[in-house]
Amino acid sequence: MIGKVLNNRYEIIEKVGTGGMAIVYRATDKLLGRPVAVKILQPQFADNETAVKRFNREAQSVASLSHPNIVNIFDIGRDDDLHYIVMEYVTGNDLKEELKKVGRFEVDKAIQLITGICNALIKAHRNNIIHCDIKPHNILVTKDNRAKVTDFGIARAVTSATMAHTNSVMGSAHYLSPEQAKGAKVSTKSDIYSLGIVLYELLTGQVPFTGENHISIALKHLEEKPPSPQEINQNISDELASIILKAIAKKPEDRYNSVVEMLRDLKEIEINTTQKVKNKDITNQHTMVMSKEDYQKEINKEINKKVSKEVNKKTTKKESLLKSDFKENNRGVRKLNKRNHKATSFEKTPKKNTKKKKKKRNEFLTALLILGIIGIAIMGVGYYMLINYMEVEEVRVPDVVGKHVENARQELADKGLELKVYYRSHSSEVEKDHIISQSIKADKKIKVNRVIEVVVSKGAKLSKVPNLLGIELREAEIKLDKLDLEIGEVKEEYNNEVKKGQIISQDPRPDIEVKSGATVDLLISKGKEPKEVLIPNLVGLKKEEAVEKLRERNLLLGQVLERESLNYLKGRVIAQNPSPGKMTMEGTTIQLIISKGIRNPRGSEVKSPLVRIDVPAGNEKRVQIVVSDDNGQRTVYDQVHQPHDKVEKEVITVGSAVIRVYFDGQLNYEKRL
Repeated sequence: MIGKVLNNRYEIIEKVGTGGMAIVYRATDKLLGRPVAVKILQPQFADNETAVKRFNREAQSVASLSHPNIVNIFDIGRDDDLHYIVMEYVTGNDLKEELKKVGRFEVDKAIQLITGICNALIKAHRNNIIHCDIKPHNILVTKDNRAKVTDFGIARAVTSATMAHTNSVMGSAHYLSPEQAKGAKVSTKSDIYSLGIVLYELLTGQVPFTGENHISIALKHLEEKPPSPQEINQNISDELASIILKAIAKKPEDRYNSVVEMLRDLKEIEINTTQKVKNKDITNQHTMVMSKEDYQKEINKEINKKVSKEVNKKTTKKESLLKSDFKENNRGVRKLNKRNHKATSFEKTPKKNTKKKKKKRNEFLTALLILGIIGIAIMGVGYYMLINYMEVEEVRVPDVVGKHVENARQELADKGLELKVYYRSHSSEVEKDHIISQSIKADKKIKVNRVIEVVVSKGAKLSKVPNLLGIELREAEIKLDKLDLEIGEVKEEYNNEVKKGQIISQDPRPDIEVKSGATVDLLISKGKEPKEVLIPNLVGLKKEEAVEKLRERNLLLGQVLERESLNYLKGRVIAQNPSPGKMTMEGTTIQLIISKGIRNPRGSEVKSPLVRIDVPAGNEKRVQIVVSDDNGQRTVYDQVHQPHDKVEKEVITVGSAVIRVYFDGQLNYEKRL
């Protein structure tokens, strides 16, 4: 593969990774002259329609998601039997490799990475895409420590409600949400669960659930309580631990409503962590017990020390300069005096210069004093503001969830808080212009003037019910899911007009507008109503002949058993259940016993002569055919016939045999073989 050029454009340079379905190569886009990553579907999956659809869905899912925390898709194509996706080439390792290097991350680094993943998921979820496989292996870390989400291979297009479950369990065992583990419906909260597991691992160096195989791990996701992350890493705060445990709650309704809410809580911790680092510069590392008056005295002392130090420093420097100038001038005067030998010149010049220098010095000191006073005033104001900040009133955050946004704004304003609308989202449960969630939890104490961000409802999203008549249930599920609707009650009934499995009627009717998340009840055809039919006699027929007779009467072949026979050659029907001659409903299954061959204990010759009988005139007679051979004596035919009936019967014998025919119990004739 190295050196191959796909569609005369993408030249394969080297292999960089292998997954379950695809191999990733570093390549060069010859048209644009840039490095790219090319993911190629492994050859053994090229003819697998399901695998190809899933592979192509990755590109389709993420192609519209342009975001700095998502690996960009540039192109998708096929070259002969090679299916490929062209992606942004990211230099760096995946998060799993980075974790192996350090064992576990520091809190601030972990939050920084998870914040990037949150932003990527917010973008995906707002575009109605659930990733379904969030794990460290699918997170690339760039050289500047930016997280980039990749591998949307099993992502699903969904609505803001939920997605109809598939017939397979999606995701990776250690990061699998409980609803994925049991093959139930998934939602954006499934990604939140997986993200919580990733955060747990980044901070502790291990996943909460391990086991011998995928099944045992999946069961733990469903049943077991995860160990507290604080038991493994004591540096994890109570607030951060509560974020993790809320994200990985078993029930989706107990988790965060959205990744946005989880991100807000993480930012709160990030802000607090940053503030603590800043405070290290102005507080002692050890705990201090000090009264407010003593604290103010200490602050004043520090301010006075700094001001005095600055004033003395500047004064000393200026005085030194003035003294230097004076000495230099004095030396010049002396030299002049020696030349002229006149004392008077020496007397007049220094006096004049000294007065000027003294005046300048006084002006400078005055200016310096003014600056010092201004500096002290500024420091005093700063100190006053600091004290004021420390004494800012604290209030309890009111619960505004479910309230009208303007009422909530006023309620927060009354508490000295500001409301900011983070974004608006459709909701089937919360009325339009009412609040879905708030950034800071209710009843938490914060300082006044803080901003509370809220998510506001745009009301229920309305969708037109699609026409589902005449299609099958699975197709109906897909159609409804695209419109954020769900399957409601499903009933079945016989219908001679609509094929089995197709929808006869629906409620609500097509084109009716309903709220997102609404259910549509369906009536499905069980096919034509069955009739009573007579069970045919299949004994003695070949299996293929028996199946054809059942099909003619709309009967079904049930269990087929095999055993040795005394009277029937291999492949013939020995017996059936139910017995022939009875009435039953169409669709009934008939069990058959097929001959494995004639039982031949001595290895003798097997013969199959045809016995022909003409029933004599007179009354009806009971006709019996009895065989005696190496397998003993047995009756192979026993039926009542009318006069002049003709009977033909193939009789199977082993070794020496005697065939006898009886009419009403009286021997009619005997034949030896």
